Amino acid sequence: MRKNCLMAASLLPLLAVPLHAAETGATPQPGLLDLDLTSIVWVLAIFIVVATILYQKAWKNVLAGLKAREARIRKAISDAEAARLAAQNSLKEYEAQLASAGDKVRDLIAKATADGERFAAQIRTHAQQEAEEIKERALQEIENARKSAVSDIYQQAAVLATNVAEKILRRNLNPDDQRDLVNQSIEQFSKVGKN
Repeated sequence: MRKNCLMAASLLPLLAVPLHAAETGATPQPGLLDLDLTSIVWVLAIFIVVATILYQKAWKNVLAGLKAREARIRKAISDAEAARLAAQNSLKEYEAQLASAGDKVRDLIAKATADGERFAAQIRTHAQQEAEEIKERALQEIENARKSAVSDIYQQAAVLATNVAEKILRRNLNPDDQRDLVNQSIEQFSKVGKN
C-alpha cells in the first residue's frame, strides 16, 4: 500500500497539466503567479494522504522515540542528582573522618608527650638513685679509708709506744722523765691522729 501511495504522489504532477494545453497540442508556459486549481487540489490531497500515513506509521514512532529520550534524560538527571547527593554525603563522611583522625592524632601526641614526661621522670629518678648509691659508696669508701687511717695510726702508735718503751728500758728514768716521755708520746700520737 505504501508503494501505491508513493507512486500516486509521483504521478499527480503529471496529471495536473491544464486541459487547454492538451487540446491545443502546445506545451503551456506557466507564469510565476499562475494558479491552477487542480494542481492545488492534488497537492493538498497528496499532502493530507502523506500526513495521515506519516501520522499513523511514523509519528507514533517519533513520539515514542522522543518520549524514550525524554525518559532517558530525566533518568540521567535524577541519577546525576542522586550521585551529587551521594558525593555530598561521602564528602561529609570524609570530613567527619578527617576531623576524627585529627582528634586521634592530637590524642596520640598528648599521650606520647605524657609518656615522654613519665619516661624522663623515671630517668631522673633512676639517675638520682644512682647518684645516691654512688654517694653511699663514696661515704663507705671514706669510712673505710678513715678506719684504715685509724688502724694505721694505732699501728704507728704501737710502734711509737714500743720505741718509747725501748728508750725507757735503755736508760733509767726518774718519775719526771717518765712524765715528760708519756706527754711527748701523747703529743706525737695526737699529731698522727690529726694527719
